[in-house]
Amino acid sequence: MSTKNLTKKQLESIIDDLRREVEGLTLERTTIQSELQATQASNQEQAGALTTLCAELEAAQQQAALAQQAVADAQAQAVAAEQARAALAMQLNVASAPAAHSGARAGDGAPTALVDIPRPQGTGWSIREAMEMDAPDYAEVQRTIRSLVIRSQLDWTEDFRRQDADKLSTLFRAARKAHPVLRRYVNNWATAAIARQYMQNKRKHAYKQGYIKKRSNPADGGHHGRRDDADGGAAAAPTCG
Repeated sequence: MSTKNLTKKQLESIIDDLRREVEGLTLERTTIQSELQATQASNQEQAGALTTLCAELEAAQQQAALAQQAVADAQAQAVAAEQARAALAMQLNVASAPAAHSGARAGDGAPTALVDIPRPQGTGWSIREAMEMDAPDYAEVQRTIRSLVIRSQLDWTEDFRRQDADKLSTLFRAARKAHPVLRRYVNNWATAAIARQYMQNKRKHAYKQGYIKKRSNPADGGHHGRRDDADGGAAAAPTCG
């Protein structure tokens, strides 16, 4: 349609329509911009939430790593505690070895029930054999009793029969505590025999070296058996203790 043939009223109507279309487009553009801004804001909010979630996830991973380390440390402590317990048990076994080794044993190596052993009769018997003890265990008991003779302050220059009864009781108690197997020997005869043998040998050595003089009538009597493991023979045991 040619605009030359349009009337003023028609042109005004066309202009009004164009104005309305422009207004509509403007409103639509404003709406689109608002929606775009809202979408951008939502995206930013979601990005912030995602960042927070990532931070929380990282913190959870760190806590999990710390928990795993704590578990590993606890396991290591448990292993160390078990090793310490095993070491302590071994030390206790070693500490109780004298009593265990001194007991009688069956052919398969298992401990057997211990029975009391009376002092042998007669003369010429071996202390160790009468005690039914092997050489290593007997040597260990010998070392203990010799030490206890000194610690009990027995007078080795005097005859065993003239020793102080209280000191002998102290010797017997200490020997039984160090080697419970010595309880087997009736009236402490084995402890007394080893102690007397040791004191006799010390006197003999002192006489030989001139440290002490022999008495005119020494009362070192009693039964004297054959030599036993480089020591003197067996002797009667007193019943004290």
